[in-house]
Amino acid sequence: MHTPIVKNLKGFFLSLTAALLWGMLPVALKELLAEMSASTIVWYRFLVAGLVLLIWLGARGQLPKLTKVNSRIRWFLAIAAIGLSSNYYLFSFSLNFINGETSEAVIQLTTLFLIIGGVLIYKEPFVGVQKIGTALIVLGLILFFNDRLSELVNTDNTETIGVLIVVAAAITWTVYALLQKRLLLNYSSVQILFLIYWFSIFALLPFITPTSLFQLSFLQLGLLLFCCINTLVAYGCFAEALNCWDASKVSATLALAPLFTISSLKVVVFFVPSYEYSDRLGWLSLFGACLLVIGSVLTALMPYISQLRSLRKANISVQ
Repeated sequence: MHTPIVKNLKGFFLSLTAALLWGMLPVALKELLAEMSASTIVWYRFLVAGLVLLIWLGARGQLPKLTKVNSRIRWFLAIAAIGLSSNYYLFSFSLNFINGETSEAVIQLTTLFLIIGGVLIYKEPFVGVQKIGTALIVLGLILFFNDRLSELVNTDNTETIGVLIVVAAAITWTVYALLQKRLLLNYSSVQILFLIYWFSIFALLPFITPTSLFQLSFLQLGLLLFCCINTLVAYGCFAEALNCWDASKVSATLALAPLFTISSLKVVVFFVPSYEYSDRLGWLSLFGACLLVIGSVLTALMPYISQLRSLRKANISVQ
């Protein structure tokens, strides 16, 4: 009788851990970008994750084989790899222009883009709760940028450039996510990531400066290590959470990531008032961030809500 409760708690805490780690990531990346390029940071993250997955899958005899799938699937894998590696790079690169709070707020557009992609490509329904969630995401973004809307219209503004880069990162992640839904028919999620990581490791080689590792301070080395571990642990928690909890509930919990970013930077500013990498958001912007999260949670929970409705209808018909 206690098993469902235990699994629910485990799923929740694993999801919360992933959200916390992903929420803290832009804070670490922002500091690291002072000495290392975005492409090099991403390359080191992929290299560490790729090596660990190589050992993990190799020990289990589960290394994916490209020869067992047709050319169409290989093309899907290549496009998915370009999408995810571009997302990692663009998100990191955007932090050269904007701070962590803004990047995490704008990246919530992935929820909206994924809905649109699902409707257009997989003919998924677009129902009332999703419409409400979408409206809250749009309203949340407007309120988040309430004091900067006039500046964002100017394309010469560095913050506008940063926001546009994050929007591009959200689009590339959506491409990856939509393709993964198809690729899961041939590979496990871990195998897909393994292939994407190693594709990206070689694809990024012309654009990196690996020797910049030796120019990092002790603190920056620690931050790079955190970013590498983050790639593995956050995804590990995410994958394990899916084994314990409904995917919709996991996604809803992950939507809390922007709040962890804002909270982390609030703590940093409290102890270091002169800290420059924070937007020092006002109350209206914070309210907008909360609406973003609520909108994302509502859209993520839609499959769970639909399932509950179906069960209720089934029970009524039986009675």
